[in-house]
Amino acid sequence: MAEQPAGSGANSQVAQDGGATPPTEDPAAAPAEEPIFLEPLTVTGTKLPTPRNEVPATIDVISAEDLERSQPSTLGDILNDLPGVEVEGGPKGSQSQPNIRGFGGTGWGSNRVVTTIDGARQNTGAAHGGSMFIDPDVLKQVEVLKGTGSTLYGSGAIGGVLALTTKDAEDFLDDGDTFGFKVKGGFHSVNDEWLSSTTLAYKPVEQVDFLGNFTYRNGDDYEGGSGRNIEHSSTDIQNGLVKLGINPAEGHRLELSGLIFSDDEDILGTDVDNANFEYSADHEIRKSTATAHYSFDSPDTDLVNLQATLYRDDTDIRDDGKDYDRVTKTDLTTTGLDLFNTAEFDTDWAQHAFTLGTEYYHDAGEGRVNGEKQGQNPDATQDVVGIYAQYSMKLFDQLTITPGLRWDYYQTNPEGSDFDDRNDDRLSPKVGINWQPLEWASLYGSYSQGYRAPSIREMYISGTHFAIFGPFNNVFVPNPNLKPESTETWEGGIRLDFEDVLMAHDSLRFNAAYYNTDAKNFIDGDVTMDFGTFTFTTTPVNVPRAEIEGAEISLAYDSDYVFFGGSYARIRGDNKTDDEPLTSIPADKLMLTIGGKIPALDLSAGITNEIAWAQDRVADETLAVDGYHVVGLFASWVPDEGPLAGFRVDAGIENLFDNSYERYLALEEAPGRDYRVAVSYSASF
Repeated sequence: MAEQPAGSGANSQVAQDGGATPPTEDPAAAPAEEPIFLEPLTVTGTKLPTPRNEVPATIDVISAEDLERSQPSTLGDILNDLPGVEVEGGPKGSQSQPNIRGFGGTGWGSNRVVTTIDGARQNTGAAHGGSMFIDPDVLKQVEVLKGTGSTLYGSGAIGGVLALTTKDAEDFLDDGDTFGFKVKGGFHSVNDEWLSSTTLAYKPVEQVDFLGNFTYRNGDDYEGGSGRNIEHSSTDIQNGLVKLGINPAEGHRLELSGLIFSDDEDILGTDVDNANFEYSADHEIRKSTATAHYSFDSPDTDLVNLQATLYRDDTDIRDDGKDYDRVTKTDLTTTGLDLFNTAEFDTDWAQHAFTLGTEYYHDAGEGRVNGEKQGQNPDATQDVVGIYAQYSMKLFDQLTITPGLRWDYYQTNPEGSDFDDRNDDRLSPKVGINWQPLEWASLYGSYSQGYRAPSIREMYISGTHFAIFGPFNNVFVPNPNLKPESTETWEGGIRLDFEDVLMAHDSLRFNAAYYNTDAKNFIDGDVTMDFGTFTFTTTPVNVPRAEIEGAEISLAYDSDYVFFGGSYARIRGDNKTDDEPLTSIPADKLMLTIGGKIPALDLSAGITNEIAWAQDRVADETLAVDGYHVVGLFASWVPDEGPLAGFRVDAGIENLFDNSYERYLALEEAPGRDYRVAVSYSASF
């Protein structure tokens, strides 16, 4: 939703471009003599910590405070509050994928948004499944880069980047303390969901720190506003996180982390090789991410700021028929390395920062049905290597110019098939300009090119798509000659930032952005149903040209006692080849929040409004949805001192009037009225 001021609450505390919220502190307890707004740092847009209002791009930052107040069950619960962002696949996290400015799931097991966890790429995705397998309670920050990000992130970032950062030991330790902990419990009424989370932090010596977290979330099928239960929406999630940090010498840090995600669900499976027979199945998701991150920020020179991330991500999904003898397994493993250095230096006429890096990752995927190879998830590997450079130059303390260029080479190997290996390369340039002529005003503009290489599944898929009648099936036809998707994007925006507007230490933020993207060779499915020749096929093909344009606007006001936030996003997209609307374009959306704070009681509360217009600009009328208006309430109590310091209570009601509605591309009814509460206690000593 629109940028929200510090002190706003559930589903409202999302910091947008041009404003900020304190990352961990309770805004209601902020001293009156200090400014309320703090501009957050972002690394997603530039690879180095930069104040968000100096980046020539639109970046949203969701802080730990935002996540605490909104009490999301899934990452999608809070991403849906951002302008220009929508989550496809419904409220069930295991089926959801991010959609940024009309770029989302491909339908072939890939996404047009790059997702990372602590720098590790998450190339997860299979068929109509999801890609965001992480419990939001282990996250301390979410950054959303909107628009093409291929110059720094390579293949797949044509819609943007979703960068997730997990919590660290320092988030639970005060200065000089050795041991810290946090225990938390929560409840959602709409699906009788219980949450328990325990975190331990330990720092025995100055050079070593440790974090351990275990989160358990269990819920039944949720109830829609219509009063009916949405079948197969229950979850049983376990999430574990361990981190070990070592500071062997000044400027050096090594961090080892392991993240495990497990979800057991009940789903409705389909046997496409047997007349589309539907059956109940146990759906098991097992995901692990191991990361080693090394950094060296030289104390002697600004020319050395080295960052290296080595990672391995494993995703195993198994569907086991309950009363039907069918076991389906899909596995995807990504192993990668991202290494870069940023050299900063000043001259008489400018400040300079030069980043040079390289990235390599290897994807290996396979699918099995009852132990036999599955054509819908072919055995194949893909290797990608990239080299990127970015140069930032700031003139007169006002004008920043940031050109960048990346070269990628990829090779795909279809194992055990009749197809030859495939390889190609790609250049992804970008240039951005940020001009701040006045202390309270800045303008930015950018031009960028992006690309997404065809996935393993898109090029080599085979087998049955769906049964028709009798012995006739619609079958997948591989297309190993697919071209990469590519985009050219122009974007411009304005940011206004005022302090002491109506009272001391209040803040007013205004942001607006417009963008236009010309896309080529979009990969889509060509479905042939020719009953004359009995030709029934589905083939991945390139759509020559598509265009997406849109605008976002947000306004936020914050003071010691009242706050307001609002945002509006409008996106339009068309397949210029067939002159039809693109399916992936979300509905127009308006978000409004208003609330107040009582600093003496450490209390904040407010009301949220989400208003979405009908989305009927679609080629397939069965996907059209009506507009809706959903109201929510929230309140947070965070004692800052005294015997109750360390306690925190967040409460709220989502969908206050129990409306029945459906988000576009969710493909199922949204949850009805949901009473939420979370209680936590943390301390360190």
